[in-house]
Amino acid sequence: MTRRFCLIGERAGTSLSPLMHNAAFQARGIDAVYEGFDVAPEQLPHVLAQLRSGVYSGCNVTMPYKAAVVAACDWVEGDAELLGVVNAITVEQGKLIGQNTDAEGFELALSVQGLWPVAGSTALILGAGGAAAAVALALLRAPAARMVIAARRTEPAVHLAERVAAGARVDVLPWERVAVQPAAEGADVVVNATPAGVAELPLSVHRLPLSCTVADVRYRPRPVDLVAAATDAGLRACDGLEMLLQQGMLCFERWTGEAPPWEDARAALHTAAGA
Repeated sequence: MTRRFCLIGERAGTSLSPLMHNAAFQARGIDAVYEGFDVAPEQLPHVLAQLRSGVYSGCNVTMPYKAAVVAACDWVEGDAELLGVVNAITVEQGKLIGQNTDAEGFELALSVQGLWPVAGSTALILGAGGAAAAVALALLRAPAARMVIAARRTEPAVHLAERVAAGARVDVLPWERVAVQPAAEGADVVVNATPAGVAELPLSVHRLPLSCTVADVRYRPRPVDLVAAATDAGLRACDGLEMLLQQGMLCFERWTGEAPPWEDARAALHTAAGA
């Protein structure tokens, strides 16, 4: 019987995750299919019920449901428990097990591109949502000596800082250029973990030190504008395509018990993204 997996979110239908996972299933000869579904808030309980009934063997979760699905899980593991954010659910005997592969996926993505910061670095994260939480956790494990979180809403940023700090210095700034620009100029790594484009960010990339690494969790349209601007400024930079691959293949391994076919999945992503 064909196993079914899916991605749920408000704009999941435009994601490249189905192409990536289906390429991986094909490469390993696994009888499975992965689909993306746009799910409205009122539809979420029905989709979760389908998971529990065994219609799907697992799913990924994207905006805006990464925090909302935690309460529906029978238990959560590892980073998902620490962050209160789930990006993947595994179904085992009718139980929903929540996981989060985003933090490890972010670390692996920067590492394979030679961009992972050295211990003792200073990090600036733009955003305070699910992606920002994973990025913050990963960088504090580097470990970063100091972290600054800038967000449009202060309360979620403060809550995130309290969750991940674990003794590290984590400061919160308002989404204002006068506050964020000085922090950016003192950072070793700057990560945009929001949907905002470069023109909406409260900083000028061209004023960052040449030693700074810039990352953006967005991967479309390519080239991602922040990454293009950073590269033009002579900075090392990457978008979120490799992070998508890494977090996705961690899910693939959990769901199938098979070693991920990295190159097949990466090739499918790069072809679809026009990389």
